[in-house]
Amino acid sequence: MIRQKSNGFIALPGILLLILLVINACEVVTRENPGKAEIENAYFLNHFSYSGKFLDISEESLNARATSWKPDGSMVFITGRYSDNVAAYEVATPWDLSTASFKHDVKVPGEFQHGLYLRHDGLKMWVFDRTSIWSFDLASPWDITSISEGENTDLSDFVERGHDFDFTPEGDTLFIDDRNTGAVFAVVLATPWDVSSGNLIYTLDISHEQKEVRGLEMIRDGSIMLLMDTGRNEILQYNLHTPYDISTATLVNTFDVSEQTLQGRGLSLNSDYSIIYVTGRDEEKIFQYVLITE
Repeated sequence: MIRQKSNGFIALPGILLLILLVINACEVVTRENPGKAEIENAYFLNHFSYSGKFLDISEESLNARATSWKPDGSMVFITGRYSDNVAAYEVATPWDLSTASFKHDVKVPGEFQHGLYLRHDGLKMWVFDRTSIWSFDLASPWDITSISEGENTDLSDFVERGHDFDFTPEGDTLFIDDRNTGAVFAVVLATPWDVSSGNLIYTLDISHEQKEVRGLEMIRDGSIMLLMDTGRNEILQYNLHTPYDISTATLVNTFDVSEQTLQGRGLSLNSDYSIIYVTGRDEEKIFQYVLITE
């Protein structure tokens, strides 16, 4: 059928065919050459591969654990469980571990230090030591040697053997993993960034899926939660139907790191989630995995 318009004649079926061809072409491009933004959440981990790059941390930390990054990728920090410290490295080429060099370190209180988080402005730092979190102020942004004495918040009422944690961008909710109970906890903070103002609101049971979870990262605006599982030698990917609501989390994918380490003890990502960093305890290295887009 042909319909007449004021500027001529247009074949309606032809338009529909053209639209279908364009849509199909776009789908083919997305499948064959996925870009960073186009990769669907469900298949996020499928597109990563070991880059061959790593950072040797053997001289600066002992029994290394979690990592945390400056938002521009120019610095990376790591906790040492047996060395009771946080070490800082300058990264000459942002996010490229092969260009990192040791800057300085600082002793931190507590024991069994594992989880680590530095806020986006570099003025606050938190260290998790299994059942409590130490909160520090930094007098000079990103200078860990300028930390305050620190305040400790005991979480042993519900945490048995936690290892890592993460905040929402606004600092109003805290997420904590626990390999003993096989759970992830969501803690609402009445005062943003103030761990002592927290109230446990939800416990996600992952006991039937995890073996030894030791790392946690919330990414993509809270639509994905990544857990480092030492026992499984895998990163576990949970998709959240409602952002930052772990009650809606479902395990959808895994990523094997066993060729690099059998003792993955920390997990972090770069700012656009195209690089994953995993701490290998026994190897005394941080390994770098990259997103393959072609």
